[in-house]
Amino acid sequence: MKGARLLAVLGALVAAGCASAPAGEQAASPAPPSPDAVAFAARTQSTDLFYRGKALALAGDADCAREAFRDALETFRAAARPGNGSDTAFAGELWESVAAYRPALDAAARSAEPERAPAEDPRDSLVAAAPTASPEEFEKARREIAAVSPGASFDIPIVVNEQVLRAVAFYQFRIPLGFATALKRSGRYLDLMRGILKEEGVPEDLVYVAMVESAFKHQAHSRAAAHGFWQFIEGTGRRYGLHRTREYDERSDAVKSTRAAAAYFRDLYEMFGDWHLAMAAYDAGEGRILKGLQRTGARDFWGLAQGNTLRRETRDYVPFVLATALMAKDPARFGFDVVPDPPLEWDTVTITKPVDLGRVAAALGATLPELQLLNSELRTRSTPHGVPSYDLRVPPGTVALVVARLPGLPTAPEVAEKRITVKKGETLARVAARARVSVGELCDWNDIPRTAKLQKGTVLVVPSRPKNHPKEQLAAKSANPQGEIRRVPTPASAITRASDVGPFTAAPAAATPASPSAAAAALPARVDIPAEGFAEARAVPASSAAARKVKHTVKPGETLYSLAARYGTTIEAILRENRMRSAQSLRAGQTLTLTLAVLN
Repeated sequence: MKGARLLAVLGALVAAGCASAPAGEQAASPAPPSPDAVAFAARTQSTDLFYRGKALALAGDADCAREAFRDALETFRAAARPGNGSDTAFAGELWESVAAYRPALDAAARSAEPERAPAEDPRDSLVAAAPTASPEEFEKARREIAAVSPGASFDIPIVVNEQVLRAVAFYQFRIPLGFATALKRSGRYLDLMRGILKEEGVPEDLVYVAMVESAFKHQAHSRAAAHGFWQFIEGTGRRYGLHRTREYDERSDAVKSTRAAAAYFRDLYEMFGDWHLAMAAYDAGEGRILKGLQRTGARDFWGLAQGNTLRRETRDYVPFVLATALMAKDPARFGFDVVPDPPLEWDTVTITKPVDLGRVAAALGATLPELQLLNSELRTRSTPHGVPSYDLRVPPGTVALVVARLPGLPTAPEVAEKRITVKKGETLARVAARARVSVGELCDWNDIPRTAKLQKGTVLVVPSRPKNHPKEQLAAKSANPQGEIRRVPTPASAITRASDVGPFTAAPAAATPASPSAAAAALPARVDIPAEGFAEARAVPASSAAARKVKHTVKPGETLYSLAARYGTTIEAILRENRMRSAQSLRAGQTLTLTLAVLN
C-alpha cells in the first residue's frame, strides 16, 4: 500500500513536467529478459540521470536539471516492481534525494535578492571592509595561532592561511574592544544556540557565524535591511519561517532565528557539499556562489576567492568566521581576558491579552530592559495585539507571581502610528527628535538604515505614544551578575606562519558535522541509495571521479555555455580539454571530449 502511494506521488511529479533539456545522449535500452533485470537496469539509469541533474543544478541550469531529475523518477517509476520492498525503498530515497535539490533549482530565481551588507554600525558586526594589519601585528597573530591549545577541537573545517591570519590580527589590534565586547555578550547565547544547532543536525561551531554577523546583538541592522542575530534579510527569513509585523520581528529572537539559520545551512550544505562554500553562500547568496563556481571552475571556496568573482566582503567572510572560532575558543592565548555574561535563563507564561512590559516588570520587581532582553523579538514595549495568546518569557521562578498579578494589569493600548513628512535639510536624528522617538525606533519602523540620507517630502511612520503610557523606571542596577572585560591585546602579546599553528582537530571541509548521531540523520546529503543503485558521490576516489569522460557531437545551435551547463563543467575546462583556442572555433559536427562533474 505504502509503495503504491509512493509510486503514485512519483507519477504526479512527472506529470507536472518541466522545461525540456536537449535530447541526444540517452540511448534506449534493449528490452530486458525479466522484470528483475528491468528494475536493475532502471536503477542504474536513474542513478546516472540523478547525478547529471545534480551537476546541472549546482551549475545553475535549473531547466535541464529538472528534466534530468524528472527522467530519473520516470525511468524508475516505469520499471518498479509492484509490492517489491527493495524497489519501494529505492524509490523513496531517490525521491528524497531529488527533493533535497529543490533549493538549488530555486537559487537562480533568488540571485536577484540584494547581497547582505555588514551591519551598518561597526559595533553590531565583526565584519570589516578590509582586514588590514601591519607586518608586526600580522607576525604576532601568527605566533599566537601557533600556540593554540592542543585540546581545541572544531566541528567545522579550520584552515589557517594568510587570509585567516590577517583576520586574527585585525581583531587583535584594530578592533580589540569590539571583539572583547562580543566575547562578553556571547555568554548569554552560546550554549543556547549550540544546543539548537546540535538538535538541528548542523555543526555547533556555526554559532560563530552569528558572532561575526551581529556580535550577538539582537537589534543589529544592515544597510541592506538584514536584521537580527543571524542577519536575515526579510525574504530569506520568511522562507525559513521567520515572521515580521509592526509589533514583533522573529529575526531578533535567539531561538527562532537560530533554528531558521540551521535550516538554511542544511540546504546550503546539501547544495555545495562544503561548509566553507555554504558560509560564503550565506553571505553572498546561493545564486552568486553557484554562478561563480560555474564561471571559474573552482572546486572550493579558496579557489573561488582567488579571482574577482566575489566581492571583497565575501572573500574575507569565511576567514573572519574561522578566525573568530579560533580566538573565541582560546581567547587568553590571543591576549583577551574576558568574563562572559551569564547565560540567559527564563520561564515562559502564556498570556491571553496584550500587556505592557513596563507594568509586568514593576509587578515582578524586575527592570524593563531585563524583560525586553528576554523577549527580544518584540519591537514595542507591549506584547502583540490581535493574537489569541502569547508566550511571554519572564525571569526564572516568577511564573506564579505573573499569573497572580496578570488579572490586575490593564490591557496595553495598541500602538498608534503617525506620519511625519521630512523637511528640507532634516536628518534622521532631527526627525527622531521631532517625533519624540529614538533614531533606532525611527529606522526600525520604516526599515531604513541608520545611515540613510532623507529627501525632502519623504513620509515616515513613527509610533505615537499614548498619554497614559506608564513611565519607565529610572535605570536601576540589575541584580543579575554581569560579565567583564579585564584585558585586551597589546602590541606586546602576537602570529605569522601557518606551519607554526599548534595542534587542533577540525572537520574536513566536505564532511558531515562532527556530532554523528543527530547530524547524520538531519543532513539530506547523507541519504544512502541501495548498493545496486547509486553510491554516494563523496565515496568515489578523486582519481576515478575525474576519469568519467563522454563524447559529444556538437549539434547546430549548441554553444560552449550550453554544453558546460548541461554537463556540469566550465567553458574553460572544455577549451582546455579539447585544445580549442576560443569559443568561436566550435563547429556543428565536431566531437568533443567532456568530463562529467562529480559534485558533492
